[in-house]
Amino acid sequence: MKSQILQINNALKNHQLSISQLVENCVSLLKNITKTNSIITTCYDAAATQAALLDADLAKHDSDLLYGIPYAMKDNVSTKGVKTTAGSKFLQDYIPPYDATIAQKLNSAQALMLCKSNLDEYGLGGTGTFSAFGIVKNVHDAQYTTGGSSSGSANLVASGAVPFAIGTDTGDSIRRPASLMGIVGYKPTYGIISRYGVIPYAPSFDHVGVLSQYVADAAIVASAIVGHDPADYTSQKITDANFFTNLCTLKQINFVCLKNIENYMDEDVKKLYLEAIKKISQIYHVKVVEPNLEIIKAISPAYMVLTYAEASSCHANKQGVTFGPKSKQPYQAMLLENRTNNFGEQLKRRFTIGAYVTSAENFEPIFQRTKKIRTLIINEANRLLAAGDCLIIPAASAFAPKIDDVVANKSKTTIADDCLQFANFAGTPSITIPYKQGKFGWGVNIICKQFQDQTLFNIALSLEELFKN
Repeated sequence: MKSQILQINNALKNHQLSISQLVENCVSLLKNITKTNSIITTCYDAAATQAALLDADLAKHDSDLLYGIPYAMKDNVSTKGVKTTAGSKFLQDYIPPYDATIAQKLNSAQALMLCKSNLDEYGLGGTGTFSAFGIVKNVHDAQYTTGGSSSGSANLVASGAVPFAIGTDTGDSIRRPASLMGIVGYKPTYGIISRYGVIPYAPSFDHVGVLSQYVADAAIVASAIVGHDPADYTSQKITDANFFTNLCTLKQINFVCLKNIENYMDEDVKKLYLEAIKKISQIYHVKVVEPNLEIIKAISPAYMVLTYAEASSCHANKQGVTFGPKSKQPYQAMLLENRTNNFGEQLKRRFTIGAYVTSAENFEPIFQRTKKIRTLIINEANRLLAAGDCLIIPAASAFAPKIDDVVANKSKTTIADDCLQFANFAGTPSITIPYKQGKFGWGVNIICKQFQDQTLFNIALSLEELFKN
């Protein structure tokens, strides 16, 4: 079982490395990739100061796996006293007076936040090209994207600068970038990781998760941050969240594979997908099930209607009264000026659509009907999951596209990518496992039933072991 965190733990225990040296090494790596625009705010001095204090107490924390471990936090997670922008000019000077629950949990584990990572504005984007603080450039080749919206987090993990990073996933925003960057991306069962203090995109779809190089590292971090939170009204309880303690490979797994899904993939990636399925079928049982294509084709439009509507509602408070630049203008003039000047074009487009579908004349014929389609999508996800232990799908239909192609709107996703959203509609756990790493990374994605996060991790570890052989 490979794990960067365990390797670091062993080095610390054997006095081959101090926490201060570890932080210094990570900061040096982070400084080397500043041109990728992966970072919005750095916390290097604070981390170095804390590292020195932790070094003095290291002997008492042999069993604390995250003790002194550096990480990156996506910049839509509130961090007390540390600027939190959500990738938006509107919040460029916002410093939260409190920590999000996930930040509290990582602080309690005494992990060390080195930086806040860049993202598509408020998470509304899948490419890493829609941040007010610059396009996130692929650490392997600056001409290419990383995917989004957890673009900075994915880039920083792929670079090797941090052992793990926190991301958020509304449609595929952890798992698709993980594929493009050749790393692990975990999205939990809806509600088992608190969203309190996380600036939302669409609350009924949003999940907080983990990006890492290895499955074991994602399990270690997830074990520390899972838990019911009374401050989050959508928070759910899970009976056993000791994901790392219970982590093991499985001898028997029944995979469910979608019939002809490879026809919606680029040829190079299609080859990898079929190769991976063949390798899996030599060890485990793979059942091919025909999906309802009409429902899969409805995923993308339904997602846009519902999430854009939620986003438009969630960010109605970005006016200049509570958040944003203040002025002495009348309210309407201030509102117009602030939202015009401080929102990106992609955000304006999505908010406009969200407002349109929830207007009085469109609420019933568009928004309410789409909520019924959501139920059909959830039912289809559950039907597919009922056929085996997990659903296995491509984590991306293509390799990372060039930035110029994305900006020129020449790069498109397909229904093979849309299948990742099954897990957001249904609130089920999902993880991307790398099959190919490097400049053109790519991985497979696993989806399990709700609250089967442990099974998900065990299947992911089994595939990780299989793929490395």
